[in-house]
Amino acid sequence: MVPELSQNGHVILRNFLDRRMAAFLYRLLLVREWRGEFKRDDHIPTALSFWGDSTLDTALVSMLPEMERATGCTLLPTYCYARLYSHGDRLGRHRDREACEISATIHLGSEGVAPPPICFEPAHAVYQEPGDGVVFLANRVAHWRDTFVGDNFGQLFLNYVRTDGPYRDHAFDRRIDVFPPAVLRSVNIVPSEAR
Repeated sequence: MVPELSQNGHVILRNFLDRRMAAFLYRLLLVREWRGEFKRDDHIPTALSFWGDSTLDTALVSMLPEMERATGCTLLPTYCYARLYSHGDRLGRHRDREACEISATIHLGSEGVAPPPICFEPAHAVYQEPGDGVVFLANRVAHWRDTFVGDNFGQLFLNYVRTDGPYRDHAFDRRIDVFPPAVLRSVNIVPSEAR
C-alpha cells in the first residue's frame, strides 16, 4: 500500500476521472432522476441512489487499473455506487462495510453552490472539482459531508478489496454471476473457481 494511504487513511487524486466522463456520468444521474430510475438508502434517505446496474458495474471494473496504481495494491472489485444529493442532504459520520476496504469517491458535477468537502477523521476536509477523486480506507476511517445547500451534485463511489486481504470473499459483492467470464478473467478471477 502506498505510504500516504496507509498513514493518512486517504489519498487525493486531482483529475482522477476525465472531466468529459465525469460530466457524462453526472448527466446520466440527472436522466435517471427524471425517469424515476433511482433507489433510496439509509445513509441519506432523501438523496437518490444508484447501484447494481450495468453502467456502474462497468465503471467499477474499468477503473481497476487506476485504483491499483493509486493504492499500490492488487485489488478485486466489489461494487460501484452513485448518489445524487439535493439541497439539504447531509452524509452523517460513518464507516462503511467490509466490501469497502479501499474506496474512491469521485465528484461528477453539480448545480448551484459547490458541494461541501468530504471529511475524514480526525479533521481532514477535501474539496473536489468534477473528476477529482479521493481514495480512502472506507471501512476503517470515519467520513462524512456537511449539509449541501446547492441544487444537486453527483458523486461516484468505487469499492474494492485487496486480493491478498481478509475481505477477498467480498469480490463483486458476491454477485459474481452477473459478470461475463471475460470480465472476470480480465481481473484475474477464474469463473469456475469463483462460485
